[in-house]
Amino acid sequence: MFSLTFEPLVIVLLAVAAFGALIALTYGLHAYRKAADFVNPPLPPEDALCPKATVLIYCQSDEEVLTEMLDALAQQDYPDYEAVVVCEATPEYAEILNEKYSKLYTDVYVTFMLPGSHNVSRRKLAITIGVKAAKGEVIVNTVANVTIPSTTWLSSMMAPFCGESGKHKDVVLGLSRIDFTDMKGPGKWFRQFDSVLTNALWVGYAASGHPYRGDGYNLAFRRETFFRHKGYARSINLHYGDDDIFINEIATPSNTAVVVSDDSIIETNWGDSANRVWSILKERYWFTSRWLPRAPFVQASMMPAMAWLVLTASVGAALVALPNLMAAVIGLVINLLLFWGEISCYRRLASRFGAVRLWWGVVPFWLWRPVANAVFKYDHRHSSKKNFTWQR
Repeated sequence: MFSLTFEPLVIVLLAVAAFGALIALTYGLHAYRKAADFVNPPLPPEDALCPKATVLIYCQSDEEVLTEMLDALAQQDYPDYEAVVVCEATPEYAEILNEKYSKLYTDVYVTFMLPGSHNVSRRKLAITIGVKAAKGEVIVNTVANVTIPSTTWLSSMMAPFCGESGKHKDVVLGLSRIDFTDMKGPGKWFRQFDSVLTNALWVGYAASGHPYRGDGYNLAFRRETFFRHKGYARSINLHYGDDDIFINEIATPSNTAVVVSDDSIIETNWGDSANRVWSILKERYWFTSRWLPRAPFVQASMMPAMAWLVLTASVGAALVALPNLMAAVIGLVINLLLFWGEISCYRRLASRFGAVRLWWGVVPFWLWRPVANAVFKYDHRHSSKKNFTWQR
């Protein structure tokens, strides 16, 4: 019943399972381990020379949300910064806001873009308007409906730009996350899982010296770099791409830094729309991924592919070897080693990115993810045209 003598097919299947587990634990998890392990740049010493920052806030005329954001921004400990607010509003309303906030806060300027603009990316237009109005050397891009985690958020984002070494940095990639408590329904745990892996992939690649995208809600770049690359000229025909296509164009291993810490991860607040926003963001990044390097997405698909291969080969070996149970025991050990690698890596990522630290759900979620992605792409197969600016 427990003989170590197997027919050739069983040996081949067990070898395939072992090889698949090895590939998954080394290559498949490589970027995710990099994201979990990388060390943030240290805060600069007090006497370090740091550039002036412009915090560029895109706002859709929600005065209460904007006030909360500016209140939090006023508590930041970074010594030299201003806030430029770009509102979707009429010139008259923008002037009212500008007069109001200039009395309440130091160095706050409100400008506007007309609401309902067509045949243009409103987000890209708003950022371009804000960059042109900015006085700071570095633009820190965000939105109004965020929760700033600490008084050192801005200092953390600006740290790589400070001192002598900072003169060579053009881009700092920060991270935002949807307020997971706003997510509802039975799929909320999987949406958190998917968000963590999506963010961990590009963070891990950037930490390894291969930046290819960023997070537009928490992103810093030099104003001069923006104009040198003619802003969003290369993706002007797309509504999106301001935080992935643009970053892929300007980021290099030497000019880019990553900042992901409890003090720097901001939280976007969408209320009852959180599930819908998660779906919109996923569809947006899926669409623009066609203009990005393929290597990260190949590596991301390798992990669940190997997990399925290991499971299938192990079950096949156990069935072919019956009634000898030793093949089933060996297959079980191989799978348990793979499960341990998946679970331990994800729990470290979840802890770093502020998501729920799953146990039992990690393995089935990793197996289910390629199926869920295929279903998602099928459901959104007719939505590509709306991503072009010539569509209203």
